[in-house]
Amino acid sequence: MKLFRHIFAFIVVVSLASCTSDDPPAYQLNTENLSAGTYEVTYLASNNTETININGLDIITEASSIGETFQLTVDFFGNGTYVLDGQYVINTLVTVAGETVEQSTFIVDIDNEEGTYSPNNNTMQLLLDETLFDVTLFNTNELRLSFSDAYTEDGVDYFETSEIRMVR
Repeated sequence: MKLFRHIFAFIVVVSLASCTSDDPPAYQLNTENLSAGTYEVTYLASNNTETININGLDIITEASSIGETFQLTVDFFGNGTYVLDGQYVINTLVTVAGETVEQSTFIVDIDNEEGTYSPNNNTMQLLLDETLFDVTLFNTNELRLSFSDAYTEDGVDYFETSEIRMVR
C-alpha cells in the first residue's frame, strides 16, 4: 500500500507539472514585429452593397472584387510607415437587383505607394492610413486583415467588407 501511495504522489506531481503552460508568449502586434520582414499579398477581396428604397421597393446594388496573380509586397517600417509596391489582377462584378450590369478585369499597378500604420495589440486592430482593420491572424509568417462598415448616407444604406491576406 505504501508503494501505491508513492506512485500516486508521483503521478499527481507529474500531472501538475505538465499542466503548467509551456506555450510561447503570443506574438505581439507591434511595429517591431510588423517590420521584421516583407509581406507578399496572397488574397484580396471586397464586397460592397448599396440599398436604396424607391417608392417602397428596395433596389440593391452589389459590387464584388477579387484579386489574383499577385506580385504585390508590403514593407512595414519601425517608424509607423509602410510602402506598397507591385501589381495584381482584379476581377469586379456589379449587379443591380440580381442582374449583372458590369463585369471587368484589369491590372492594378502600385508604384511604391507610402502610407502610415498604427498597430493596437490590445484590440488586435491595425490602422492603415484612415481605415481600421481587425487583425484576424498575426504570427511570424502571416497577417490577415478584415474590415466591415455599415452606414447610411442621403437615405442610401451601405455595407462594405474586405479581407487581405499576406505572408512573409
